[in-house]
Amino acid sequence: MGGHPGAYMGWWGSMGSPTQKYLNTYTVSPYAQSALKGSLERAFFNSFRRFTSQILYIAVPGVVVWEIWVKNRDYNHYLYTKAGREELERVNV
Repeated sequence: MGGHPGAYMGWWGSMGSPTQKYLNTYTVSPYAQSALKGSLERAFFNSFRRFTSQILYIAVPGVVVWEIWVKNRDYNHYLYTKAGREELERVNV
């Protein structure tokens, strides 16, 4: 320890004093420091995996509804033609 003003007392924390008691030091895990490392890549592949596992639940009913809609649309166009007028009169009883 310096005896006069302006004397070098050492680097901060090592000025020659006794060590401090009950001082806890904590470190951060390397896994916690890079919590988002690779998350974009994992998100892309995980989204693709989830999409492919669920596509049949969406596609099969969608195709069924689409086919029913197309069939009824074409039938409606037929009813409003000259050839379908007679059947339209029968349906609209």
